[in-house]
Amino acid sequence: MPLKYPKLFEPFSIGKVEIKNRIVLSAMLPEGWTELNAAFGERIIRYYEERAKGGAGLIITGSTTPNHQLENQESPLVNPKRFVVQTKKLADCVHSYGAKLFYQFQICSGRNLAPDPEFGLPVSSSEVENRYDPSVLCRALTIEEIHEIVRSTVEAVYLCYKAGADGVDINGVKGGYLGDQFGVDAWNHRTDQYGGSLENKLRIMKEIRDGIRDKCGPDFPVTTRLGTKSHMKGPMQGHVPGEDYVEYGRDMEESLLMGQYLEKIGYDGFLFGTGTHDSMYWLYPPVYMADGCWLEEAETLRMAVHIPVILPGKMNVPELAHMAVAEGKVDAIGIARGMLADPEWANKVHRGEDEEIRPCISCNNGCLASIQAGLPLRCAVNPDVCFEEEAKIKYAKSSNPKKVAVIGGGIAGMECARTAAVRGHQVTIYDKGNCLGGVMIPAETPEFKAADRRLLKWYERQIKKAGVGIKLNMNMTPESIRQLDVDVIVIANGAKEKKPGIEGINLEHVMTGTEALMNTDCLGTNVVVVGGGQVGCEIALWLKQKGHEPVVIEAMDKLMGGKVKPSISNRDMLIDLLKFNQVPIYLQADVMKIEKDCVAVRTKDGTMALPADNVVISVGFAANSDLFKEIYASTEKDVYFIGDAKSPGNFMSCIRDGNAVGAAI
Repeated sequence: MPLKYPKLFEPFSIGKVEIKNRIVLSAMLPEGWTELNAAFGERIIRYYEERAKGGAGLIITGSTTPNHQLENQESPLVNPKRFVVQTKKLADCVHSYGAKLFYQFQICSGRNLAPDPEFGLPVSSSEVENRYDPSVLCRALTIEEIHEIVRSTVEAVYLCYKAGADGVDINGVKGGYLGDQFGVDAWNHRTDQYGGSLENKLRIMKEIRDGIRDKCGPDFPVTTRLGTKSHMKGPMQGHVPGEDYVEYGRDMEESLLMGQYLEKIGYDGFLFGTGTHDSMYWLYPPVYMADGCWLEEAETLRMAVHIPVILPGKMNVPELAHMAVAEGKVDAIGIARGMLADPEWANKVHRGEDEEIRPCISCNNGCLASIQAGLPLRCAVNPDVCFEEEAKIKYAKSSNPKKVAVIGGGIAGMECARTAAVRGHQVTIYDKGNCLGGVMIPAETPEFKAADRRLLKWYERQIKKAGVGIKLNMNMTPESIRQLDVDVIVIANGAKEKKPGIEGINLEHVMTGTEALMNTDCLGTNVVVVGGGQVGCEIALWLKQKGHEPVVIEAMDKLMGGKVKPSISNRDMLIDLLKFNQVPIYLQADVMKIEKDCVAVRTKDGTMALPADNVVISVGFAANSDLFKEIYASTEKDVYFIGDAKSPGNFMSCIRDGNAVGAAI
């Protein structure tokens, strides 16, 4: 049978290295799982091995810092012998599945690295504001320090070459990292040989490439990251798609010239990337960005150069990925978060099993938000990230199969049922609704939640494949639950939406957030959204996109400032989208009274009456433990309590909860 996506499985070459297909595991930092001095240990080797086994043609590692000791970043290069040994192990594992290995090096973070008072001032190309603390001016690198960065990077690449890596990627002129800080005039104010002309701004990149050629020979391939736009209105200011703006950073015209120059000086390919830490939602595209949001820019670069362009950036939909390669827009597709969610992405696409792919939902909660909070890399939808070896045991068939009742078919209940059924238990879900999904159903309503809709369909399919019984329209009482002929009861009945004690809250035109999402067509023009958390902000944005006139009322002094916070990328873009769409926002505001046609609001500037055809209450969720407590206290059967009912969170917390209990039964 012919392949569904044949162009994705044709080989291509980077330099003289042939890659078996056009699917690349794009670089993603394995934060939190490295060993002493950020060394790749066995756990990270297993992580990359799983993606090579899953069909990726090329594995590009997350970035490693060379041992120049110019900023407070750990480097495995402090122990060169161990670095070679571990890189050799990694290369051998990757090669055993027919994949190739490129090791990525981050030459320096510069102003993108938060200041550490104990280490001294952060460095940059020039004396410029630090991205995360503008009150701190970064120190301009001396020429001697630049030479040390070049020397240490070349030495690190040489060790990779000795260890059997097939090539390297330099995290170069992209993302606002140091290479970009030399390559953007807003940050590079130098008047010496590293500033001014295009050749001078890219001199550090040329010296690195020349040094690698001298140490490793002309046939060892070197790619680099290149962004074609900074997408900045100003320092720490991104722009949303469709917004007119004047580029503060580097524009397309200069970037294309840089691409041509980087090709001329010997780089063998580009791992595309766009945006900077100042325009975070371009650098790490969230759910609100369209699929393939970098494609147009990458195609423009591809038309200007004669070396391969690899495109990441929400290319997780196989049909889109195939189109981009088949039409010659790019040479290969980079999948990072998509293979975090499903290591077998490539193999499933090869078999034409699109519906079997566990989708990345671009929430950035497990990956970006975890790393930015100093926590280990995780994935919201895949609890087995960096636990690949343990997963082999976790999903093994149980020697003692049991009958399991899961009360509630939301995301926690579905994940628990799926996991338990895979392990051989006889599982039945009981849900009061007419379909599975719980709060996923209203949450997936906005058009920008297409990935959530794919995730729900994936769960429906996996549950059916695993043989899970489903009983819908079942309003389970404590008595009916106790009468079930089962060994294990899992309570996953979901949280309760909070309703504050506001006068008028029970009027007919007042509804909860989930009710509003399920009944958008019934809403009037003027809608007051009470609550500026992520859910409330998303509702307001969706209503505006549907032609309503929403207003957001938030008691705190900022939006999305609650206990469960979205990533910086998702938060910043959602706020900027609300501003771009001219949605009024009132902070430090309290609702005094809801009337039939208006809402009385007290702000720091006084009181006002906002017109309201409808009022949407979105002030969070509360635990819902009554059912669990009654069942737990009245039966000798094993009883578990999971998901939002236990502790309101997000999709990631619910999936991890359900998976852990499903594996423990």
